[in-house]
Amino acid sequence: MLTLTPPSTVWYSASHTWVLALSALLVGGCGQCDVDIVHSDRAGHSEETVAQLAITGMMCEIACVSKVRKELYNAQGVAHADIHFDKDLTVDTAFVTYDPALIQPEDLIATVQEIGDGLYAVKSAEVIHYAPESHH
Repeated sequence: MLTLTPPSTVWYSASHTWVLALSALLVGGCGQCDVDIVHSDRAGHSEETVAQLAITGMMCEIACVSKVRKELYNAQGVAHADIHFDKDLTVDTAFVTYDPALIQPEDLIATVQEIGDGLYAVKSAEVIHYAPESHH
């Protein structure tokens, strides 16, 4: 079941108004990978976009996690990629900070799922658009 997180009351500058409008309406999907992508807005210290990808198939931190992190960092527009790995879990989470003007979440998902001819699968994705709260 897919649930939408309502956008926060954060108001963006005129150049980012489209983010607020789209996030209220969009629940996109990756056409090639059947992954639902949930968009939400939250207050933060700075303006940034973070994709949280739930990934299966990673068995170890040294080879698997390093490979996924490296491939995400090699994608144009990715500023930071961190993976929370726990060998006792079947799903691990990648936190990817990226520039939505340069790369889309569907591209991040495809990057992960193309490693090793589908060795890793993205089960779900949440894109969080952070922006500082404006004080009137």
